[in-house]
Amino acid sequence: MDIQKLRQETEADHHNVEDSVPLMHQGLNLAEYVQCLQRLYGVVATWEERAAEIGPEWLQPSLLTRQRRPLLELDLAWFGVAEKNDGRPMLPEMNSLPGLLGTMYVMEGSTLGGQLIARHVEVALHLGEGQGSSYFRGHGSQTGPMWKEFCEMLKLRIPDEQTDAVVVSAKAMFRTFWMWMQRKSAMDGS
Repeated sequence: MDIQKLRQETEADHHNVEDSVPLMHQGLNLAEYVQCLQRLYGVVATWEERAAEIGPEWLQPSLLTRQRRPLLELDLAWFGVAEKNDGRPMLPEMNSLPGLLGTMYVMEGSTLGGQLIARHVEVALHLGEGQGSSYFRGHGSQTGPMWKEFCEMLKLRIPDEQTDAVVVSAKAMFRTFWMWMQRKSAMDGS
């Protein structure tokens, strides 16, 4: 698996998703933040459920330890939000290992950026560590090592000739994520 090619080919997609979410904006307010958490819930819950259904047996322990849906639930509860966004996005095809791991690349990569986002929102919104920012804190000090472990998994499980299939899947997941975060929502009246 050519990780460098995967990074290069998805860099623009990654930036599009980052730019579409107001989490790092200076004027971020609590309502925007909670709305973002609600939207994230839909895509995270859908992906985690689907990955658990179709992931090979050897991947199941890793999928379980990497779940972040419960962290989103904690954050929403912290803000007193009982009603989660139960809408579900249409995920890209994940019916092959390269397809699944391509989408997982996007979900796992979001844990790295989440560390930066957590620090920003805690300052911007005057939150204590983990008080409404558990999702972005993710795996805490284990985030970096878990990311490296995932990249090693890609290198071991995906032959170089299947790199393009992983790239296609990752790009489709970035597009799904972007569209989901941009959609009009009945919850916010837009």
